[in-house]
Amino acid sequence: MNGRPAALFAPLPWFAAFVAAPFAVLAGKLAGQSEVFHSYGPHGLRLWLLLAGVGLLASLVQAARERARQQRPQWPVLALALGLALATVILTRLLVVHVAPAEELAPLLDELRLPALACFAALWAWSFGAPERGSLAQAGAGLGALVVLDFLLTAIMARSLVLGGGYLFGDAPGAADTLAFLLCLALAATTDDTPEPGAPRLARWLILAGLFATFSRPGLAAGGLICLWLERGPWRARVAMACAFGLAIWVSQTLPLPHMATGEELDLNWHYAATMEALDQDRRALFVGLPLDVPMALAMPDFQGLLWDVESEGLPVSVFEIPSSGLRLLAAWGVSGPLTVLVAAAACVLRGRTRFGLGLLIALVLCGALTPVLHIPATAAALALALASAARRSPPSADAAKAPA
Repeated sequence: MNGRPAALFAPLPWFAAFVAAPFAVLAGKLAGQSEVFHSYGPHGLRLWLLLAGVGLLASLVQAARERARQQRPQWPVLALALGLALATVILTRLLVVHVAPAEELAPLLDELRLPALACFAALWAWSFGAPERGSLAQAGAGLGALVVLDFLLTAIMARSLVLGGGYLFGDAPGAADTLAFLLCLALAATTDDTPEPGAPRLARWLILAGLFATFSRPGLAAGGLICLWLERGPWRARVAMACAFGLAIWVSQTLPLPHMATGEELDLNWHYAATMEALDQDRRALFVGLPLDVPMALAMPDFQGLLWDVESEGLPVSVFEIPSSGLRLLAAWGVSGPLTVLVAAAACVLRGRTRFGLGLLIALVLCGALTPVLHIPATAAALALALASAARRSPPSADAAKAPA
């Protein structure tokens, strides 16, 4: 698809991840029916299935218009549309009748979300073209404003400074890290801009404000590195911004300020030790991954002072409960899992050779190693489409100007 329709449809997944998904969470919270809107939020797939349907319909309409312009018969397009509709109905019924009741398939289907969303982003970019990074910055500015509003309203309602907010978007574990990762992607989209005196970049400041308001340590660390290494402008301003990110990390770690969002009962260190022990017990698992339908370890943590009996078997912990995408990919697919993601991302970065791509790589490495952002549909789809955008080659005259200093 070329021309104006492609420019209109190309950035839709970004606005779905940055605007539609947060508003779905907010609408569910305000309506008191969070279970209804959960499927359309950051963790759900319905929004992306709906978006895939919209993209497919737009492609069929455009194909019909092209054939009409060339005075060619329309029946092949109609036959294709009917065939796809029939296949969708049959596949949906098969999934509902046979796959949904099969609980043993649920872990495998959950791990297939990332490759499915990567294929969705690739097909979307192939159909409508990779969107401009300016659209990503605009979507990030809107999300940044919402995050700042959430932070302020939470502080007003709690009558205290609450790290990460949560009044608007709820207190689900990892919500702040999810928002921070999206904002880091948007911040990376602003790194190729040339600062001009007297022309402030409003989108950049809204993104930075939202990133600070999340108080997500992985997101703050990624944002600080992006500003320090990839931002254009005087080095003193970049160092000052990186120090501000470091100060925010220190505040979140040391000051006794409340958190609206609750963390994981078992921290990342425990999951790392348990995963390494499980991989060590079966050397083949290092290459093919651990069984997904069997708990990888048993945990006996201390929940609110309740000590477990020594003879207790403990709580089973499965691969899908690992709160780190990098570690979860290693446990589920072996070393090929994280290596495939890193190689694909590096290939996009090397092809485009922009600061934008390097910023995406920084966010991927830091946030992917410490948070489950690659296994959340909104963040995974946004990253995949951003990498597709960063892979576009710049004009030869602009390559030298965009090369990192």
